[in-house]
Amino acid sequence: MPADRLRHIPFSGIREVFEECDRLEARGEDIVHLEIGRPDFDTPAPIKTAAVDALEAGHVHYTSNWGIAPLREALADKFATDNGLAYDPDGEIVVTTGATEAVLTTVLALVDPGDEVLVPDPCWTYEPSVRMAGAEPTYYPLDPDAGFQPDVDALEAAVSEDTALLVVNSPHNPTGAMLSRDRAEAIRDVATANDLYVLSDEIYEQIRFGRDHVSLAALDGLFDRTVTVNGFSKAYSMTGWRLGYLGAPAPLAEAIVRIRQFTTTCAPSLSQHAGVRALEGDLAAPLVEAFAERRDRVASRIADVPGMRCPDLDGAFYAFPTVPDAAADGESFVWSLLREQGVALVPGTVFGEAHDDRVRVAYANSLDRIDEAFDRIEAWAAGRS
Repeated sequence: MPADRLRHIPFSGIREVFEECDRLEARGEDIVHLEIGRPDFDTPAPIKTAAVDALEAGHVHYTSNWGIAPLREALADKFATDNGLAYDPDGEIVVTTGATEAVLTTVLALVDPGDEVLVPDPCWTYEPSVRMAGAEPTYYPLDPDAGFQPDVDALEAAVSEDTALLVVNSPHNPTGAMLSRDRAEAIRDVATANDLYVLSDEIYEQIRFGRDHVSLAALDGLFDRTVTVNGFSKAYSMTGWRLGYLGAPAPLAEAIVRIRQFTTTCAPSLSQHAGVRALEGDLAAPLVEAFAERRDRVASRIADVPGMRCPDLDGAFYAFPTVPDAAADGESFVWSLLREQGVALVPGTVFGEAHDDRVRVAYANSLDRIDEAFDRIEAWAAGRS
């Protein structure tokens, strides 16, 4: 029999949507994909060229568990310039096989069985890592009436003597919200008062629309207790390259490397050399500009559907609106819309059981396809009026 821990680690809820899309497309149906949480662009050409050059130069072997030195040095510069964080490239930066591994190894390094981990509600991906560590997730709510900012009073009330780690994600998946400075400082106060480690997931940092990004580790009192996770997948459209990274004070970074040396050993060597080139120049800017256009279009189209509403979309490439008035709930709406109109969304329950009145819209598709999707959503709603 499989290990007992798997009772709490089901397949991703989005997997069912993927599989239904595959079945429908195999029958020749046209599906508009607004469910996939990845950029639809090709990786910028200079990054691909750097990988080819690394291949030709013979960089095809294991690297250090920490990552190659040129990438760690470039990441230290990035942290200093963009985040106001002074990490030593030799001992405080770890290159990982995607940001997902950075999250898992951080949890395994800092959390003991029986500990509790504070996780935002709604959220994506964190509970399985907590469960694999033998710990218990405790959810703290994000308030939709406050733009999905953390409810700090509820967060503080959720802390117990068993709480070891606090997870924060900004810009946020699935809501597109960004943490405000005043809420960030309030979170800092909770973490320091209760002696908590903090995992700050900042994978969508570069995809934001007019809002300043707050790195929690840069706030007074948080550097020594915070692991800052980031990666190349979203801003550079490098999801398949599996390249993430984290910054942390030396004692925490060393603990994390002790875990990851027995997971994937090192990130792919070619991806690491490509990552160095990604950090040279502003290669993410065209992608972010395209997402800004899509964000405006999605916000406009959501507002035109009776019953669909969501706060301002400040970052990432997601909206988390309520379902149309014509829908009974998010789950039934997603399946009906997919099978009747060929539009793929994700039900809100994937991100927490309390969110069955919402769906996630991933605007990782062209403007034309976004318009096509919302034309079909309006047709679905009109057919039930």
